[in-house]
Amino acid sequence: MSDDGALLLGSRWRLWEQFSLRGPGFPVGGVLDLAPVDVSVYADKFAGGVLSGPDWDEFEGVFGEVAARTAVRLQGVAGSSDFTAAVAWQNRTVLRTGLRPFLGWVPSASGRSSMPRQREELVAHYWQRFCVKNDTIGFFGPVGWGRVDGSVGGVEVDPGEGLTASSSVFFSSWSIDALARTLSADERLMAWIPPR
Repeated sequence: MSDDGALLLGSRWRLWEQFSLRGPGFPVGGVLDLAPVDVSVYADKFAGGVLSGPDWDEFEGVFGEVAARTAVRLQGVAGSSDFTAAVAWQNRTVLRTGLRPFLGWVPSASGRSSMPRQREELVAHYWQRFCVKNDTIGFFGPVGWGRVDGSVGGVEVDPGEGLTASSSVFFSSWSIDALARTLSADERLMAWIPPR
């Protein structure tokens, strides 16, 4: 390997002078929106105390209201086109089995049965992943390109006009496979499909 364009770090390690920096695609503050402060004020009253009585009843009421508000917030997330695109890229089945039913549910303190809560949790988990990227599964989010330049003091940034300068979309293999299966199932097309 040539050392042209590489930064040597001792005798065995080298870095390329150009690099990419990937963002998670959504603001980190998005997960903080899911941490309501008003519940913690009530919960702090029970730091080892008895979980009953008027204070507990008040806490349960506040918790139910906040849980319903959080579910509405998550429905806003789940209904956004960027979030839907990111989930579709990761697991398109979740759109049908998780997001659509979740978006059709009307959150209330008394209506948080098991299945809506599971769907709410699913959306919250994806939202956390997309906001803070605490795993490396898949990819969603803008890429910034950079260059290490020893002649520049500090860091220079040229952010451009918007979040991204360009966007590219490529077909995933599953979509081409699904199209091929559909077309090959039509006997009228079979005479035209093989290359000539």
